[in-house]
Amino acid sequence: MNSKLALAVFSVLVTGLAFVLLTGWPEAIAPDMQGRISRGFLFMVSASSLFLVAAFFTLEYLRPARPSERGFSPSIVFDAFYLFLQLPVVAVLILLISGPIQRFLEAHAAGLTLDIGRDLPTPIVLLLGAAITDLTLWFSHVVRHKVPFLWRFHMIHHSQTRLSLFTASRDHPLDTFFETLIRVVPLFFLFPSVVENAEALAIYGLVVSWHIRFTHTNIATNLGALRWILVTPQSHRIHHSTEPQHWNSNYANIFCWDRLFGMQHADDTSYPPTGVNDVAFPEPQRLSLAEFGRCYVSQLWFPFDTAAVHRATHGSPHGLPAAEFGDHHSSERQE
Repeated sequence: MNSKLALAVFSVLVTGLAFVLLTGWPEAIAPDMQGRISRGFLFMVSASSLFLVAAFFTLEYLRPARPSERGFSPSIVFDAFYLFLQLPVVAVLILLISGPIQRFLEAHAAGLTLDIGRDLPTPIVLLLGAAITDLTLWFSHVVRHKVPFLWRFHMIHHSQTRLSLFTASRDHPLDTFFETLIRVVPLFFLFPSVVENAEALAIYGLVVSWHIRFTHTNIATNLGALRWILVTPQSHRIHHSTEPQHWNSNYANIFCWDRLFGMQHADDTSYPPTGVNDVAFPEPQRLSLAEFGRCYVSQLWFPFDTAAVHRATHGSPHGLPAAEFGDHHSSERQE
């Protein structure tokens, strides 16, 4: 995409987003949501968050999974840039659609609601709700790899060649939207009491977000015996691997559902390279706000460029019919 056009689009996006958040337009963006987004920004720069960021980067420096990827780079700082943009963008997207979906389900599918946590003690409800929510998150992850249209957007997350705690934020807004849609709709039927519990969801979301950040770090650890229960930085790097023998495995986010469904890779010691097979993928080469804006818009557009999507997916089973990838394997993204 032309640099000047990309920067113009980026300016319009940021201006439009700021207008929505500041004015509350459309009416669905209520003041309480504006408050939540503001609190989210404040939490990202709070002492506890900054301490965790410092701790993770210290561990990456002391015990790197891949020493050559240690430290900061323009692409890692760019992922932090993603973090600050994703919060309001995704919040607006989800807010605009979650209300109508919930009202539709209540009007047309209320009889299918189970609410299995209605008569259980609160601690049990929270634990069961966390397990079921994580299972639906695992399912949505598998779907977004297997369905070609959804893989176009999820591919953005897999494009990073230098994993860090900020990589968890590198998501196309529509990928996050589809992930939330696939994950949350079943909960309206199984656990409406949990879906309506804002405090429980906030606590769960906080734990999940930081665990997922941890599993994307460049830290050499498989957590020992805990790897049989929890996703680790080593097991999730296998999921991001460019090496064919690692494909189609390790989709879980918190709990190791892949072990239950036979999709956990046996390799629990390797730390392979990551990325997508496209030398032309828009990645920032220098620390520049203009460069970040250009790359952000180009990555937003990338899923709609069919030729680029097929080029980046070539050799991988993700999101493409078997006949399309056949025996054409690429073990690493070219440098």
